[in-house]
Amino acid sequence: MEQIAVIANNKKYAKYLADNLETYFRNEVAFHYYGTHEIEKMECIREKYIVLSAFTIFQQVKRKTTEEAKLILADLTLNRRYIDRLYKLPKATKALLVNIDYRSCMEVITMIYSAGFQDLELVPFYAGCKYDKSIQVAITPDEEQLVPDGITTVINIGERVVDLSCVWEIADILNITDPFSSEEAENAKKDIISSNVGMERFLGENESLTEQINVLLKLVRQGFLVTDVKGKIYLSNDMAKQMLKSRTEIIDGFNIAEVLPELRSTNNRSCNEERNGELINVNGVNLIVSITKIISHDEVKGSVVMLDSFLEVENRQHKIRSKITGYGHTASYTFDDILGESKVLEETKKIAMRMAKSDSSMILYGETGTGKELFAQSVHNYSNRAGYHFVAVNCSALPDNLLESELYGYEDGAFSGAKKGGKIGLFELAHQGTLFLDEIGELPLSLQAKLLRAIEEKKILRIGGMNLIDIDVRIIAATNRNLLDMVKRKEFRSDLYYRLNVLPVHIPSLKDRGKDIFMLFDSFKKSLNVEFALSSGAKARMLSHSWKGNIRELKNTAEYLANLGKAVIEECDLPFNDECENKGLSHIVLEEDQHLMEEFLQSEGRELNKYFFILEEMERCYQQRERIGRRRLLECAVERNVFITEQEIKNALIRLSAFGFVVSGRGRKGSTITESGRSLLQQLRKMV
Repeated sequence: MEQIAVIANNKKYAKYLADNLETYFRNEVAFHYYGTHEIEKMECIREKYIVLSAFTIFQQVKRKTTEEAKLILADLTLNRRYIDRLYKLPKATKALLVNIDYRSCMEVITMIYSAGFQDLELVPFYAGCKYDKSIQVAITPDEEQLVPDGITTVINIGERVVDLSCVWEIADILNITDPFSSEEAENAKKDIISSNVGMERFLGENESLTEQINVLLKLVRQGFLVTDVKGKIYLSNDMAKQMLKSRTEIIDGFNIAEVLPELRSTNNRSCNEERNGELINVNGVNLIVSITKIISHDEVKGSVVMLDSFLEVENRQHKIRSKITGYGHTASYTFDDILGESKVLEETKKIAMRMAKSDSSMILYGETGTGKELFAQSVHNYSNRAGYHFVAVNCSALPDNLLESELYGYEDGAFSGAKKGGKIGLFELAHQGTLFLDEIGELPLSLQAKLLRAIEEKKILRIGGMNLIDIDVRIIAATNRNLLDMVKRKEFRSDLYYRLNVLPVHIPSLKDRGKDIFMLFDSFKKSLNVEFALSSGAKARMLSHSWKGNIRELKNTAEYLANLGKAVIEECDLPFNDECENKGLSHIVLEEDQHLMEEFLQSEGRELNKYFFILEEMERCYQQRERIGRRRLLECAVERNVFITEQEIKNALIRLSAFGFVVSGRGRKGSTITESGRSLLQQLRKMV
């Protein structure tokens, strides 16, 4: 004889269910009943088959079972003999449905309506619940002790009994062909109001149809659950089980409200209520849920619940955006591709790498040709957004109206000449990735306000559109202009400037990077597949050249020299304009230098005497074609009675180097002042 355990929170209720089941399996199954307190004291539940009264005790019982144990959730329904008492109530009677909690109330209300009492207006009531005091009728499934005081009419519809679906499930497991063969079982069957007939009819009684549905559900990428009118889960696919594995190993047979209580966590909504694309969080994982009712012959038979991973949806949209635009929009370069060993470049790379891990907006300042986009791509590839798009747009390359449509996209028919079907904008394309706005200083004032709103609200509106679109984009801007001066001249919005200038990075000019020139020059020669040498005179001339075009000019120079066909390049072969070189460029304060000086003077205002001393000594050494190190600067300080420590000198040199005012050599090679540093020194002479 098979042994089956029946478990409920209360041992008395477990006995009630066991007696109920014994009616159908007398002489074939021995039923043992336990309360959860008993189970806690047990080392292991010995019975192979275990019937549970509710999902809430599933986890508690699961850890006490053997590996081969089979768990069965008792599907409960109403007893016809007791439910007939409701016929005494007039139509449209408003009554409390009293039970232990909201879920249990809604289950019984659904059963009563399914039994044909749709004319009653049933209001759920449980401990601590507020209700309309004018209601004088209460209906309860044997929970009379919970009925509030003042109710004049109480109708007890009795404890719920085991539904036929549970009886058949046990019979199938035990290979019992007919659990209703006895007269007692047949009579008990007549008293059951089966709530599952509708779902069985909808799915069909043919087992092969259910199998076909299961096969179809396995093919889809979303999680699918099929429930009956009460919310009991009848079918689920592997994807749904995977999404909910952190909550339960078994899904079929449980109520949707027990497996996903989040569905009614807001506004006390019913778990069976239809919804479309609602976001819920299940154990830290965001899921998108949609519920559609199953209707047959104008009668609701159940629901289909579709679950989708929010992250998967985002990834699919990312791929779709790529296909729609037809562009790669990827970042090709990393920090390893930025060649150079100068101190100023190394410091700049370190700063940019630290800032890459932030999601804050960044501005890259630098002269034309310094490699600002190279840095922008490297920052993107070093960030947490590296798996998504890097979308670059040059703000000076497009007319105002075209730039707006490119950035924000447009709807079908938004303007004359608009592409049929509309167009996705670069903001949407860069969702979860990086949007690089090159030449940001050229952005028209009319678009600056719209850009600020997009950054602050993280929403955009397509041209001609009505719906706001959520975006998650990291902005990296670049410019060779002095944005602060533009703000003062009201050519650039101050609010946008401060919103973008969260993480400023200054890309050093080529003339301040010393022998990096030759490392870059050699890489250009290699890419051109040519071999030639530079004479010592040519090298010296290249080091002293101003390189106003920076790396772009150096690349052009390499290409020019490669076409000369000479084995050794002399100083006279270099394509430099001597007239321009002799105009005293070292004393011309470029616009970007002015901006750097203003920023430096603002941040270091209290330490100007210290910087004045260091730059003055470095200028003196520069005139003598010498470098100067920390030790020598310390000796000079003692000689001139300037109070400064070696550590302070070290920190000052690092700061000056980061701004491009000095270039520090490796090891003990000392440092030298740059053209920008000499301009800063001239400014300090006026102030100190």
